Amino acid sequence: MQDGVKRQVQQLFELQEGLATVAQLLELGLSRHVVRTRILRGPWRLVLPRVVCRDARALDARQRLVAAFLMAGPDSAISSWTAATWHGLRAVADQRHVVVAVPAQRFVRSHAFVVVRRSRRPDPGLVRTTTLAVASCPRAVADAARELGPRAARPLVIEAVQQRRVTLTELRHELEAGPRQGSLALRNALAEAEQQAWSVPEADLAALVRTSTVLPGMWANPSLRAGDVRLPTPDGWFDDVALAVQVHSRQYHAGDLDWEKTVSTDGVFAEQGIALVAVTPRQISSQPVAVLARIERAYEQATKRPRPAVVATPSAAI
Repeated sequence: MQDGVKRQVQQLFELQEGLATVAQLLELGLSRHVVRTRILRGPWRLVLPRVVCRDARALDARQRLVAAFLMAGPDSAISSWTAATWHGLRAVADQRHVVVAVPAQRFVRSHAFVVVRRSRRPDPGLVRTTTLAVASCPRAVADAARELGPRAARPLVIEAVQQRRVTLTELRHELEAGPRQGSLALRNALAEAEQQAWSVPEADLAALVRTSTVLPGMWANPSLRAGDVRLPTPDGWFDDVALAVQVHSRQYHAGDLDWEKTVSTDGVFAEQGIALVAVTPRQISSQPVAVLARIERAYEQATKRPRPAVVATPSAAI
């Protein structure tokens, strides 16, 4: 191999996380015989059809993305739940597969860890890096919600909206403009996000409260003030009697410090005379009748005492 060609091959591997397509190597001046020999005798190996890795180590997460993109071609894009994870969302994490979208007229088969999807809709928000093309976050979330169904769609959509990775308007556009298959899961998850729930347990709580014939409408995550003091934000709020409902769960908090901060807000509410009902996600799912009865009793008791001087502002639409 000539020094100039060797240097270009090394640069290509460095640029693409130690990966290259056979076509790219041929374009740099290598012969098919040289490429075949290096694959058969080492140190190179085929990790996907027409995709070469320069060493024998297992592919890491980043390399799997690049390899999938190289296999699918330059007009493809990392998509669905894989793209959502790339954008920083944690609700859906599948390390076993990489999803790529290709134009509908292209014929590329799924292979090994690569799942190929075909799309007829260009993505105007496509993100391009030096080694990848990745679907925009709204497209990724919408596609993943359709594919994975309601159980996964709910936490994914709520997380994406609450982290402001997407807007409700963007997801609504993806819902209406995208395919109908699987759209019910996306539609229902979007409806819950529009109710300002910050987590799936909060959405479950809101749905439970709506079944009550006693309780008025519950506000989700309003801003509270007592005079000039900003108070913690409750998960649920009945404004006429200043009753707060808190969903306590370690899973939906960043760590021990955040968990302790959340629990300590119970004391702040008590200091301000705010009635409080604390529940857990497990109680909401396994004992919904009992949870609703507790909230109804607390509401009834709250009507019997003067309302504290707390000003609540409904959560603004995102």
